[in-house]
Amino acid sequence: MIFTLEALYTLHIFNNYSDDLAFLPLPTAIEGNENRKDNLLWVIEKGFEDLKEMGLIVDNRPTEECVQYGAYLKEYHEANYHCQIDHLLSYAPGVDEFKRMAVIIMEVGDNQFQLDRAGSAVFLAFLMEMHPVLQEVDDTIKDYIHSQWEEEALMRLIVRHGNEEALRIRINEFSKDTQDIIYLTSDHHLYEYDVSKQMRRSIDSEQLKTQLIKKLKVRM
Repeated sequence: MIFTLEALYTLHIFNNYSDDLAFLPLPTAIEGNENRKDNLLWVIEKGFEDLKEMGLIVDNRPTEECVQYGAYLKEYHEANYHCQIDHLLSYAPGVDEFKRMAVIIMEVGDNQFQLDRAGSAVFLAFLMEMHPVLQEVDDTIKDYIHSQWEEEALMRLIVRHGNEEALRIRINEFSKDTQDIIYLTSDHHLYEYDVSKQMRRSIDSEQLKTQLIKKLKVRM
């Protein structure tokens, strides 16, 4: 099922919320229009029509499937911990009683999103399989000369490694951005870059995997 951002926000409003979804800010009707009330009214008008076209609103009433997606979105919003991966995947782990399930919102096209719920371990396996950096991570070696944190300006990193494959993970906890990390490969070496501190170091594949399990809060 493919949602527009307006359709997701309409589900969000059905859940009696009007604040922003983590990593998915409220869309605006007109560029530069900061009147939130006007934008919310426009969003719900467009989103309601989008949900009708998707078959999730029938006779002006939400279907059971619509209610289920609304429940997923509510779990996502009420989580206190969110990750964003490469600006394409928004992820909220530990949404169930046993802290094993996660809600994932994946951008699959221009204003096109998939909303799903899956085990955090399943999501990690998916990420390891589909992301270019993680596919080849076991073939990388640690650059021991640069294994300690070193200062490097973000612009310099972009100039030097802008064409390299990279994995970026941002973390938001209790509505506050707390981490912004880039993992990249260069000359068969694996590097970790802290965007907020503008520091870089080399790590090995096992360190990266351990960090992923921790950052994604993977539970078996």
